[in-house]
Amino acid sequence: MRIAPGFVPSDEELINRYLLKVSMGIPLPWNWMSEKEIYGETADPWEVLQDVHWEDFHSETKFKHVTYVLTKLLRVNGKTRIARRTKSGTWKGQTSGKEIYDESSGNLIGLSKMFTFYKNKPKGRSGEEEEEHGHWIMQEFSLAGVCLNFELKFKDYAICRITRMFPKEN
Repeated sequence: MRIAPGFVPSDEELINRYLLKVSMGIPLPWNWMSEKEIYGETADPWEVLQDVHWEDFHSETKFKHVTYVLTKLLRVNGKTRIARRTKSGTWKGQTSGKEIYDESSGNLIGLSKMFTFYKNKPKGRSGEEEEEHGHWIMQEFSLAGVCLNFELKFKDYAICRITRMFPKEN
């Protein structure tokens, strides 16, 4: 399903209105987000997201696509560490995480972390495929704080805002 033009939810809205409800098993009235496995041995972003309807954004120097997906976090050995490897690369963290608070109550409700996709470098080849697939940036939103006190039907889910960027052609 396509995202409505101009739809840019705040971090708090992504947690309270969407991720918390999905995690509790409450159906969303308008499902604008697809569920995708973006981590794992079969999950390269350009393959997993090939059927997604992207919102296009243009700037003077970049052409970028933005989409939102719901994904299950893969815990390493059931512990707190999350595995973010894919078939041909890794989503590497760019920030340690930003806490998201509910504006009305002031309670901690979630975390936001930034990642960049790094493709494994094949031996003896330059990174020529980089431009073909573009540059991938992801902001991952997960539940934290008071939200974890709710009875969650679906644990370990996150909403990811994924941006695919290309240099603008002249």
